[in-house]
Amino acid sequence: MKYYISITIVALFSCYACQQTTTPASNDPYALADTSDYKLTETLQGQGGVYARTEVYTHNKDTTRSYVKVFSYNQQVAAIQFYKSNKKDGPTITFNEKGQRQLGTYYRNDTVIDMHPFNQ
Repeated sequence: MKYYISITIVALFSCYACQQTTTPASNDPYALADTSDYKLTETLQGQGGVYARTEVYTHNKDTTRSYVKVFSYNQQVAAIQFYKSNKKDGPTITFNEKGQRQLGTYYRNDTVIDMHPFNQ
């Protein structure tokens, strides 16, 4: 019985340690959310503007949530922006011409909460 309690305590601490090492990565506000619950609902052509096209994705269950992908003329993703009720809500990631993350801006209810440049 004494060994059983010791093993249980060690197992609990091990699980806690595993969660502590994975938590910082999952708390990254600029980690793009799982988008498998979204579907492409609209594609807008650039019509001679700065970007070639914009794709709008809407959440399958919560239709107040959406995100857009903006593409440059060389077909690279230029930006990703999340919305809730047509207001910026969540991360906005802009990408450079090489497709690398350049700047992150985090919004809550259309208000900038944080800005974060990414080091290349």
